[in-house]
Amino acid sequence: MLLGLDIGFGDVKAVGENGVKIKIPTAVAYAGEGALDLDKFSPTHREYSYSGRKYVIGETAVSRAFSTRSFDFLKRYAPLLAYKAIEELPAFPPSMAVGLPLGYYTSGYEKDFAHAMRKIDVDGRALEMDVEVYPQGLGAFFDYCLDENGDEREGTDINGLVIDVGFSTVDVIAFENGAAVKVDSGMLERAGISKPAQDLARVLQAETTINLTEQEAKNALMKGKLSVYGFEKDLSEIIRKVVEDYADWLMSVITSRWEDRVQRADRLILAGGGAYYLKPYIPAKYRRVLFVPDEPEFSNARGFLKALKAAAREKAAQ
Repeated sequence: MLLGLDIGFGDVKAVGENGVKIKIPTAVAYAGEGALDLDKFSPTHREYSYSGRKYVIGETAVSRAFSTRSFDFLKRYAPLLAYKAIEELPAFPPSMAVGLPLGYYTSGYEKDFAHAMRKIDVDGRALEMDVEVYPQGLGAFFDYCLDENGDEREGTDINGLVIDVGFSTVDVIAFENGAAVKVDSGMLERAGISKPAQDLARVLQAETTINLTEQEAKNALMKGKLSVYGFEKDLSEIIRKVVEDYADWLMSVITSRWEDRVQRADRLILAGGGAYYLKPYIPAKYRRVLFVPDEPEFSNARGFLKALKAAAREKAAQ
């Protein structure tokens, strides 16, 4: 079984060879300590032993999760998050493709990250697998250019941009005649959907004195509501304003930095979880070339899986 894995700063997305899809909040926290043993009354509670400590992961860690903004976080906790995703698969994957934010995709970081992911030791269980590391955003490009078997689709030798809007970063991949262009690709750090989520959190803090974690703010942005003292607060109008402001800002940054590419684009591929929020606010002049994949938050993971299939087929043919 092959696995495409996208460990974003907001969510972990996994796509398996059998079509299974997994989405888990990128939330890691220390397991609580104390004399009271109430775990048996919480059947969904699960603790993981990793690197000499116990952790909770995913939904149970959202309210007290560590900040998820650095390569150090990814290097340290990506193996634990990968283990959580693999645990939910019907079979263990011997080969996995995983992504790094484009700005971190240097030879040193890529090598360190691949080494950390090849052998995962959690709960005394060691998992070893072949690992390929790709830049995030390139996965969305693979997803567009390759079919489910990893074969190249017709009509994809075109020019344009991938705009991969994640939680913390926006990865922009320029492509020309169907091939990525290294010199014109780049990453916008702290420019992802966390930006309007933080704006939402600031408004709510001023109105309700409630302090939200990054993950809680992301959830509120996604759900459009928040429970306050038992009452459900409708956030739709606040969200509309912060997202509209964010979309205007982001598109102005992209069009100014990649103006020539945008003007000559055959396709603007808008991917990542932020695509849901941005799509309604993309200026009308781009609509003819805009492409948003189905379930865009899974686009990188799907693309990584397709690239693995293509590589496996080429290897078998040699």
